[in-house]
Amino acid sequence: MQQHIIIGAALLGLALAGCHKEEEKRLNEGPAERAGREIDQATAKAAVELDKAATHAERNINKAAEVIGEKLEKAGEKVQESAREARAEEEAKKPK
Repeated sequence: MQQHIIIGAALLGLALAGCHKEEEKRLNEGPAERAGREIDQATAKAAVELDKAATHAERNINKAAEVIGEKLEKAGEKVQESAREARAEEEAKKPK
C-alpha cells in the first residue's frame, strides 16, 4: 500500500515539476509540449486510480485473511476435539 502511495506521489511530483502558468504554456505550446501535458495529466489520473485500486485490494485481502483465520481456528478446534475423543477411547480400552 505504501509503495502505491509513494509511486503515485512521485508521478504526481513529476507531472507538477514541468508546470508553468497555464496561459503562458498554452500560448507557446507546440505539439510535443501538448502531448507531454496530456501524458502528465494521464499519469496523475492513473496514480489516483492506482491508489484507489490498491486500497480496495487491501480491504479484500484483509477480509479474506480474516475468513481464512476463522476457518483455520474452527479446523484446529475440530482436531483438538478429535484428539480428546481418541484419548478417551484409548483410556476406556485400558484395563483398570
